[in-house]
Amino acid sequence: MHKTMNIQTYGCQMNDYESDRTYRLFHDQFGYVWNDDPMTSDFVLFNTCSIREKADQKAMSTIGSLLKAKQEKPDMVIAVGGCMAQMKGKEIQKRFPYVDIVFGTHQWTQLPTLVINAQKNKQNALEIDLASWKNYKFLPFDKTKEPYAVRENVTIQNGCNHFCTYCLVPFTRGREVSRPAKDIVQEIQILADRGVKEVNLLGQNVNAYGSDRTGEIRFAKLLEQVAAVDGIERVRFVTSHPAVFDFEMIDVIADTKELCNDIHLPIQSGSDRILDLMEREYHIATYRRLHDYMRKKIPDLSLRTDIIVGFPGETEEDFQQTLDAMQEFDFDQSYSFIYSPRPNTKAAKWTEQFLPKEVCGERLIRLQALQQEIHNTHSRNYIQKHVEVLVDGTSKKQGEGWLSGKTESHRTVNFAGSMDTMGTLQTVTITEAFPNSLRGQLAQAHVH
Repeated sequence: MHKTMNIQTYGCQMNDYESDRTYRLFHDQFGYVWNDDPMTSDFVLFNTCSIREKADQKAMSTIGSLLKAKQEKPDMVIAVGGCMAQMKGKEIQKRFPYVDIVFGTHQWTQLPTLVINAQKNKQNALEIDLASWKNYKFLPFDKTKEPYAVRENVTIQNGCNHFCTYCLVPFTRGREVSRPAKDIVQEIQILADRGVKEVNLLGQNVNAYGSDRTGEIRFAKLLEQVAAVDGIERVRFVTSHPAVFDFEMIDVIADTKELCNDIHLPIQSGSDRILDLMEREYHIATYRRLHDYMRKKIPDLSLRTDIIVGFPGETEEDFQQTLDAMQEFDFDQSYSFIYSPRPNTKAAKWTEQFLPKEVCGERLIRLQALQQEIHNTHSRNYIQKHVEVLVDGTSKKQGEGWLSGKTESHRTVNFAGSMDTMGTLQTVTITEAFPNSLRGQLAQAHVH
């Protein structure tokens, strides 16, 4: 009888990738099968996040809910890994003594051994060493015939060398480490051979790729190599840092059909004063130069960003500059959050500068209202346009006979169509625009 496995994933796309590849590893090498219910699984894995306090709390609550299941099923193995485990490993062990394994961000490849030891020896393990970050091992890519989705994430880089005053990533992920280009291209070729049409390249500072490896190609050249993989129709990447984004990358994106016009470039604030406090290593003038060049080279650019509201010491004037930047740079979408103090970061110590919750909440509402207004304007501009849609599923809201897919600019489009177009690029004429999606009609059937 197969052992069952459940993974609870929190946080970023990097965590999604690690969870997916870890499940494939355990399924392929040890015969584990997926179980939707953690309470009845033989192995439960928590892949945690530490970027915001809410993710911490949610994970801790779910770990706590497994106590009864563990008492009823003592052979169940519970492992907690990822960024929160990296920061709070000892605390997790103390608070939840029934957790068998606590491991950090650099121990993913050791997990099978840790699980086998837990099953044999019934001893708790704590593995959170970050000191040997130069020897970081990327998860092996899957070589089985298990099916893949139409689009897949592929990690190319881990860690960050920028110590923003609000961010835990350098403390939880370590310094920048790039994966060998040949491994990346080989994995993507395998994915393409299994029907994957779109890949999303992942890294904490993805455009710093190659800077840590002597003789390795840099990010712009890697983009060209990935785009050239036979069968790959689209390539995206996240997340970039404006301080190391350059014109060469923009030129490659503009000149390469497979590279999407959808760029995610976090600005965080529109105020130079706040950017200095954040130690972001750029000012708005730098961002403006990149933005203006992108608009010039990529006329149909879709620009997305991240924004922190209520950073310690943020004045109304600082916030207004963020609203001004949102309008100037015409962001199609922004991921905006109220500042959340994280342990061991510089900004967490500036308690006298913390803003009242109601002020932060009110600013977030104003920012998101403006973003929705800009987003809606962009959405209306799609009406009657022909767009290329990568069909990746059925429409959950529209019902039978309706398909769903993504435009190059990462917009969701729902339209009536046949299931045999799944995984293909289709031309769709947009007829209606909604707050979170577009609706259209199939313009012409062509299967790639």
